[in-house]
Amino acid sequence: MSELNLTGCVIANSNKTIKSLVTYIPAIELENYFFVNRIPSQLEVFFDAAKNKTNLKRVNDIQVDLEKELSLGAIGTPISLTMVLGGKPTLSRTGSTATITYDRASSFVVGEILILTAVLKSLGIKTPLFSSRLSTSEIKKKSVFRQMLAVQSVVLTVIFDDESGIDEEQVKELFFKFNRQHSGMHLSQFSEANDTFPLKSYVLKLADDLSLERFGGVSDKSKHVKMSESYVTTEYILFKFLVGAVAGAHVQEICKMSDDVMTPLGKKVSECLSNGNLEYIKAFLNSWLTSLEHGGKAERAGFRLSAQIWQALALVIHRLISDGASVQDVSHAGLVLGHLDYTKKAAHWSDCEVMALDSNGRLYKNAANSTREFRNGLANYFYRIVSK
Repeated sequence: MSELNLTGCVIANSNKTIKSLVTYIPAIELENYFFVNRIPSQLEVFFDAAKNKTNLKRVNDIQVDLEKELSLGAIGTPISLTMVLGGKPTLSRTGSTATITYDRASSFVVGEILILTAVLKSLGIKTPLFSSRLSTSEIKKKSVFRQMLAVQSVVLTVIFDDESGIDEEQVKELFFKFNRQHSGMHLSQFSEANDTFPLKSYVLKLADDLSLERFGGVSDKSKHVKMSESYVTTEYILFKFLVGAVAGAHVQEICKMSDDVMTPLGKKVSECLSNGNLEYIKAFLNSWLTSLEHGGKAERAGFRLSAQIWQALALVIHRLISDGASVQDVSHAGLVLGHLDYTKKAAHWSDCEVMALDSNGRLYKNAANSTREFRNGLANYFYRIVSK
């Protein structure tokens, strides 16, 4: 764990242990001092919702402003960001200045993420929101601007607590407080940390009707299940599952949790679920989960809890419903696919066009060129199995 030091002026409240250090560094040094691409697991769904046209336009507008200010001398405000340090960094004081010693991995940008994205995007550095890939013409055309931006000072307010520490829930709270108070990222219906989303009631109903608690429950803290966790899935994956089963692959890929999702035919996914589609989904999953119930920890290994597997299974349901399958047919398909071996050594993966053996020839891995290709390839493979 590499430790970093930042020196500046500390602002403290005698009644609180949380403090702020105000300092500045060149823009090009941001990624060296802070984990600028870090997205805490409990905020992943919100960052996913933030990848929208409104925020992209704001980022592009900020880039234009920065270029005018630096290249043409237009009036502007200092580049300013607010960071938070998780855990308990070390604080030392020398006269009127103070130094904090911290681990870069504990840092997170809670304030002015769109400005951060605009700066990093202009410099060609990976951003937490949108692509920062620069074309050859952009590299040549704006090289002077990028050089000027690289050395431009960025004013930093670093929030930390060297006495009690700051945990992940407090990080999440600070993120939403800043965005409420400073008109930050456009998060559609996610203006509050505990806000719901249009399909949440269906996600919760599905989880409750399937008694997913007996498999470890459903996480609302992150997008995907980590191997170290006991959860069987997440609200995000169930959301994608519902959408895929009702609306198909394209809508499943592009939808955000904050959307009131529509099918390609213009119907609300929520209405389709209420009108019977949810029964097909429950029937399939109820059968598919049987193996997990009887297999214990061994069945959790491999690909079974993968988000891409779940989303591909949803696409199988969509195709079966489109084929005119009955609820019983879909339930049987779930049973067949539930009995598949999802370990990475399973020989049947050789029949799947998006799977290939690793360099050691022992374990199967994703051999597709993109996540979309992998997901659709899995769906085609599963559909062939249940169509035999």
